[in-house]
Amino acid sequence: MNQTAPELHLDIPGGFRSLGLELDGEERRRQFWAIAEAVWPTGTDFQRATAFHVYREMAAHALAGNSFYAGFCLDEAPDGRLTTASLLARLDPLDEPDAALSARGLFEALSTNDNNSVEYIQVPAGPGVIVLCGMEWRSEPADDTAAALPLARMDVYLPLPRMRRLLVLSLTTPSLPDLPFYVALLSKTTHDLRVSSGDGPAPSGGGTVDDEVRAVFG
Repeated sequence: MNQTAPELHLDIPGGFRSLGLELDGEERRRQFWAIAEAVWPTGTDFQRATAFHVYREMAAHALAGNSFYAGFCLDEAPDGRLTTASLLARLDPLDEPDAALSARGLFEALSTNDNNSVEYIQVPAGPGVIVLCGMEWRSEPADDTAAALPLARMDVYLPLPRMRRLLVLSLTTPSLPDLPFYVALLSKTTHDLRVSSGDGPAPSGGGTVDDEVRAVFG
């Protein structure tokens, strides 16, 4: 009888466009162009070509970080502003079979960085940790005088002992006023994910932002 290992079922939030990490090189290039044409339907060839190169760099960065999903959203907020965010998902090896102990170790390790706001979370798939931090993006990292773009980043770490994997979801946005909205999106994704039981062995291997995170994730 064939045995199947547990599988992860992850619903990506609506509005995010996949960069096609699962596709081969030429199919991924066509995906980039399709997204560029969808984002810039009335734009110039230069705008679409620029978008294409941005998406290609985003995908290369995601693949270098062993992500299995990379996507971004670009939409119009109710007040007419453009709002955007990127989302990465990866599975790291997990050695600790106890999810609670793993979450505790992650909490302690991630809390050593004073720039991180770290909280425990509990979702149907089990216990985990969420980290919220602020950062700056510079076009020239070595030049302190270069213009800086403030970003907010949220990482969810969720141990999945049945798969012997640690799921890491990373959402980054420069649209700081919309952070509570993106927190809610990532919360729903985390609450809705599930791991199939399988029938074989697992594979080897109004308040502060903090208040918003606690209110959404519990």
